[in-house]
Amino acid sequence: VLTKITVERLKMNKKISTFLVLVIILFSQVGESKNVLISPTKNDHEMIQEALILLQPGDSLTMLEGIYQFEDGLSLDVDNVTIKGEGKDKTILSFKDQVSGAQGLLVTSDGVILKDFAIEDAKGDALKVIGANGIYMINIRTEWTGGPKSTNGAYGLYPVESKNVLIDGCVAIGASDAGI
Repeated sequence: VLTKITVERLKMNKKISTFLVLVIILFSQVGESKNVLISPTKNDHEMIQEALILLQPGDSLTMLEGIYQFEDGLSLDVDNVTIKGEGKDKTILSFKDQVSGAQGLLVTSDGVILKDFAIEDAKGDALKVIGANGIYMINIRTEWTGGPKSTNGAYGLYPVESKNVLIDGCVAIGASDAGI
């Protein structure tokens, strides 16, 4: 036999249980990293630069297979993120039409993993990292596709004033000064 008090307690327990479940869900979402997926579009620069700006520490940006065309350089200044493609011959960032920016990709943040993509025909250095602590360049290809020329960018991979740098499985082709 259910009394009025027992029914009220059951309703209260249900409300408390619902509240606790909502609190658990809320706190499980705090600090959760996300993976942003991008495909080539007509607005590659805007799409990727916006994604690089909006990344939070712990997030990843995955550039799907294809050729991404740029007229401007890209920059990253968010710590502890991963930028990856689907292979150094499959995900290609092409700067052959670049009119502004001193490099293809400029990184000024710590704890960054860059892997599995190519940077081609940058106006200046292909991938420049300044003042980073913990930068990992894995399976990156930098190339000036017109062959070696004095007008090519000076460096393919250029980590300067940085520490704890790992370069593994990378290729630099056609830089005017030094590949790495």
